[in-house]
This record gives sequence, structure tokens and C-alpha cells, in this order.
Amino acid sequence: MALTLLSVVLLALTGIMWEIGRHTRQASLVGARGAALASAASLAESMRWDSLDALVGCGSDTSAQMLYTRCFEVGAVSSGVRQVRAIVTPAGGTVRPETLTVSRTRPRSRSPLYVP
Repeated sequence: MALTLLSVVLLALTGIMWEIGRHTRQASLVGARGAALASAASLAESMRWDSLDALVGCGSDTSAQMLYTRCFEVGAVSSGVRQVRAIVTPAGGTVRPETLTVSRTRPRSRSPLYVP
């Protein structure tokens, strides 16, 4: 009798633990996608103004436990402003793609503190 009761309880807990594991994996992938977006934003912000066009294109990369594709698009808003758009698409389709836009302005040719 006790063994039957134990097996029924363990069977019920197996389904719950399976769902908890699935949700935990999903949360970890969302965190890894956030890290990939932060990396893409850092890359877009650290590039020189003249080199922004070199970012255009797609490539595969890994962040933590996630394999993803990162694509960059660069568009001119005006003569002194460009927008860099980063799209992170995780492999496997369990987490949706995320898009990030970084606006960059042309730096001044000289610092206002420059004294000749």
C-alpha cells in the first residue's frame, strides 16, 4: 500500500518537475538573449563613426548556452545621425528574436576645449 502511494505521488511530481525545468531553461535562454543584445549594443557603440558600415551583415555566435544569429543594419537618419539596428535570433525557435536600435551621431571635428 505504501509503495503504491509513493509511486502515485512521485508520478504527479514528475510532471511538475518537468514543467519547472522547461520554464527554467526558457528563463536562462531569455537571459542569454539579453547578454547577446548587450554585446551587440556595446559593439555598435564602440565602433568608429567611419567604420559603422563594416557592421552590416549577419553572423553566428554563442552567448552562455545559446547559439544565435546576430544581424546588423546601418541606416542614415540625417547627415550627422546614423541608426544601427541589431537583430538577435536564437537558434531553435524556443525564444523569439529581439531587435535593438542604437543611434549614433557624428563626433565633432574638434573638442571645444582644444586650444591651438
